[in-house]
Amino acid sequence: MPCQRAVAALGFTANLGPMRDWGVELRDNRHLVVDSAMRTNLPGVFAAGDITEYDGKVRLISVGFGEVATAVNNAAVHLDPDAPVFPGHSTDLPHDVPVPA
Repeated sequence: MPCQRAVAALGFTANLGPMRDWGVELRDNRHLVVDSAMRTNLPGVFAAGDITEYDGKVRLISVGFGEVATAVNNAAVHLDPDAPVFPGHSTDLPHDVPVPA
């Protein structure tokens, strides 16, 4: 599916760089403010991981992985409003359907 930009960053220091100029709401000029669906204030812009901020944020790698799943599933619904937010578990598939490796 076409998109304008995808920023995938994996590291130990959150650094917004040029994202500071995108118009995304920032907290302490260091983190992107997101809601529970990992949406920023800009339509179609989602974020996850240490770069984000919301009430109750816990900065752990495991939390970031969960946030990515939340962001991706909600971004999918943004692109296709008929898509389910929760795609299901592979264990929910019929046993004769191969599960991708």
